[in-house]
Amino acid sequence: MITRIAIIVFLGLMTRTAVANVCDDSGLTTVNGFLSHKTECSKYISCYGGQPYELSCPTGFNFNADLKKCDPKYICVVNNCPSTGIVKIPVDGSCTQYVLCIGGVQYPKECQTDLAFDSATGNCVPAAELQCMENQCDSAAAPPQFYVNQYDCMKYYICDETYQPIEFQCAAGTIFDTTTNKCILGATCPVA
Repeated sequence: MITRIAIIVFLGLMTRTAVANVCDDSGLTTVNGFLSHKTECSKYISCYGGQPYELSCPTGFNFNADLKKCDPKYICVVNNCPSTGIVKIPVDGSCTQYVLCIGGVQYPKECQTDLAFDSATGNCVPAAELQCMENQCDSAAAPPQFYVNQYDCMKYYICDETYQPIEFQCAAGTIFDTTTNKCILGATCPVA
C-alpha cells in the first residue's frame, strides 16, 4: 500500500514538473505572462507564480502571441500539412494568406497586393475576380459596426458580439449606404 502511494505521489510530481516546464522554459518562473498553446489557436497558457494554467479565448478569438491577448482578427495557422508532397492550403479568415507545405513543413505565404488566394487553383488571382471579403470588424470599436461588400453594394455586414461579420442583403432596387448604415433606393453602386 505504501509503495502504491509513493508511486502515485512520484508520478504526480513528475507530471507537475513536466507541465511547469512550459513556464520555466520561457523564463516565466518568477514573472507572470502568457504563452501560446502548442496545438490549439483559441487556447493559451497563463503563467502565474511559475505555474501554467490553460485558458480559452472567447468564441471567434485566437490567441495573438505578439499582443499577448485574445484577438478576433488574428489568424492562427496550425500545421495541417501532409507529411509528404507539396500542397498549398488556404488560411481560414484570410483572402490573401496561404500555407505552402513541403514534406510536412509549413511555410506561411501571402499573395501580392490586389491578389487573393484561390484554393480551387492553388494560385493567387486578381482579388476582384475571386471577390473574397476579409473580416473588417474592429475589436477596438464600439458596436454596432457595419461595412459594405466592396464587390456588391447590395450586400453588407454587421459585426456580432464576437467581432465576426454576418452577411445581409438589401432588397432589390436598393443599395447599402455607408453614411447612414441603411439600404437606400439606388440603381447602381457608387464608383469607388
